[in-house]
Amino acid sequence: MEIKIDYQPRAWSLEHLHNRKERWIVIVAHRRSGKTTAAINHLQRDCLRIKESRFAYIAPFYKQAKNVAWDALKKISLPIPDTDVNEVDLRIRYPNGSSITLYGADNPDSLRGITLNGVVFDEYSQHPGNIFTEIIS
Repeated sequence: MEIKIDYQPRAWSLEHLHNRKERWIVIVAHRRSGKTTAAINHLQRDCLRIKESRFAYIAPFYKQAKNVAWDALKKISLPIPDTDVNEVDLRIRYPNGSSITLYGADNPDSLRGITLNGVVFDEYSQHPGNIFTEIIS
C-alpha cells in the first residue's frame, strides 16, 4: 500500500538529511528553517522502513519536546492506518511494530537501557554533556 504524507522537504533537508547515508548527521540551521519538521518526518520514514524499530526525539526538556514536536508528529502520522497514538507516553506506534517516542534530556537517567535504532537531539547544546556518550550510544 502506498501512503501519501503531506510533507514537502526543503532543499537543505534533502541534501543534508534525507538523502544522506552516513550514520551520524549534524545539522546547524537558523531558527524557523524547518529542522523539527524535517527531523520528525525523517524519523517516521525510518520507522516505516524498519520493522519493530524504536526511534526517539529528545529535546532539552520533556515539556519542550511535547510543545515543539508532539502535535506535528501526530499530524504526520494521521494518514497511516492503524497507528496508535499514546498521549501519556508521547509515543506513536506504527502498524509494523515500530515507534517514535518524545523524551526530555532533563531526566537523562530515564533514557538508560533503551535500545534505539535512531535518535534526534534537538537543541543539543542545551543537553547534559554525557547524554550521548554515556547514555544513548
